[in-house]
Amino acid sequence: MEEDARIDALLGRGYLPKELPPPFTSVSFARNITPVAAAWKTHADALPAKDKRNYPFPSNCGRFDMARKGHSRRMLAIPNPINQYYLVQALAQNWRAIETQMATSAISMTPALVTPLDSRAVPMPKLSLLAEHRIKAYATSRAILQTDVLSFYHAIYTHSIPWALHDKRTAKRNRHDATLLGNRLDFLMRGCQDGQTIGIPVGPDSSRILSELILCAVEREIDPAISASLLGGYRYVDDFFLAFGSHVDAERYLAALRGAVLKFDLQLNASKTAITAALDFNEASWPGAIASLSLAASARDQRHDLMRFFTEVIALSKSHPDESIASYAVRTTSRVLIQRENWGLYEPFLLRVARENSSCLDAVVKILCTYAAAGYPVGSAVNDFVERMIEDHAPYNHHFEVVWVLWLCRSLEIKLSERATALVARIENSICACLVLMLRSRRLLSGRGAVSDWTGTVNTESLRGEHWMLIYEAGIRKTWRVPGAREAVQADTHFRAMRDANVSFFDNSTTNLPLALPAIGPKLQEALEGRRSAILRGAIEIISSVPPRSRRYETLGEDYGSDSDVHDWERWRNPFNFDDDDDYDLPF
Repeated sequence: MEEDARIDALLGRGYLPKELPPPFTSVSFARNITPVAAAWKTHADALPAKDKRNYPFPSNCGRFDMARKGHSRRMLAIPNPINQYYLVQALAQNWRAIETQMATSAISMTPALVTPLDSRAVPMPKLSLLAEHRIKAYATSRAILQTDVLSFYHAIYTHSIPWALHDKRTAKRNRHDATLLGNRLDFLMRGCQDGQTIGIPVGPDSSRILSELILCAVEREIDPAISASLLGGYRYVDDFFLAFGSHVDAERYLAALRGAVLKFDLQLNASKTAITAALDFNEASWPGAIASLSLAASARDQRHDLMRFFTEVIALSKSHPDESIASYAVRTTSRVLIQRENWGLYEPFLLRVARENSSCLDAVVKILCTYAAAGYPVGSAVNDFVERMIEDHAPYNHHFEVVWVLWLCRSLEIKLSERATALVARIENSICACLVLMLRSRRLLSGRGAVSDWTGTVNTESLRGEHWMLIYEAGIRKTWRVPGAREAVQADTHFRAMRDANVSFFDNSTTNLPLALPAIGPKLQEALEGRRSAILRGAIEIISSVPPRSRRYETLGEDYGSDSDVHDWERWRNPFNFDDDDDYDLPF
């Protein structure tokens, strides 16, 4: 890939979290970055010498609280677009040096390579594929070492980036050399998070690249004689699964690895570190248990299977609360078309599972919207579900649950009650606020709850703060009322350049893609009722002149670590996916 293509990928497919609803997109930012960057460069060139050295100036990330398996949470970060661009530019301009460093790992299954066509700029292998690698690793070994780095992304010391690229001694000796690549990347990463040196943003693919650089450097710190004792295994981001010929070899490697991560001011996670006999290790059984619970196609048999399926899934979820069982099970049901006469059973099961396991809420919303578009009776139970989810999650700033429920309201034209409106408008979060303003413009809110009640005085400084997205999006729209937003965008050189280039991170006119359910095409065609095109209930647009087999569909996937993808019948693609965290959900 050329430099410009790499920048386009990292900004368009590797910037915003995949967990956001469809309106959130950075495609126009990537598409229009050339004129925007030119305007920024003109501004930077005119700065005094001291300001040039500190450019781009620090900013705060937007925050997005994400539901994970069980009841754990993950805080994702959305860096300011100015700082994110300059970091991505530096990575793209120096890609050969970065790629050379990452190629040194002999065990990484997650090389942070930018690809041109994948759903994410830096794709991740499916977690379910790791089972094959584990089986091969422990089949002939005697000891297994499992460990990971404690709070990896949140614990990374940004000054360790130059240590990884140039070795620690060289980096310390040249710590003030701004031309040194590692120092430049360190400076730019700190700029993404208000100058902080501890931790890097969880979410952008740029963080995946820098974290991989550090872990490859960690591996290089281990004595080659000790590494030679390794018989097999892998590293998946910061999770290690390694096989050895003896317990002693595993102990020696663990000691060396502990020392290596310490050189980068990191620690291994004691609670997840263990050396076990290879013959005592076995794969998790729950994926197979769910896979064996097939759903029949015929209405009568399917009804019986649905009862059995969800009863077992709920029981498994309760007995394995730290696994992604509900999410995997819900996605599994999208491989079968639920018959209309069984919808009254399937819908309440979906709502029950989503309430208890909110990490699968996005999948449930997509299922509900697809069946609604096909004319299924998605009814009042969903309205009650929306109200209850907001009452349960809005007071605790659970952004993921709130934004997907708000998007469900937009998709099904559900009007929130005054109490629910007041609760969602009170959440001090840009992602939630953008959806609240969209619902307000569509008259789907009740009462007077407004996001402007907490935004305070808005000025150009606000565009460097946590709520930059809300201020910018309100500043470029006439119907989103945040006092001071339009004036702030007009007064800021950087954001004014984005506005003039028609950059937006929120597409108010976006719709959902239907899921690739069996035989869903004819049902959607029938729902058109003879019209040439229509946006059906569920916010799904169907054009009659496009044959069902040529339409774009989305699949929820079948992997217990998979993402959704878009299906152009012959090809899967979704431009806004990413996987990034300090603690991946490995199934062991």
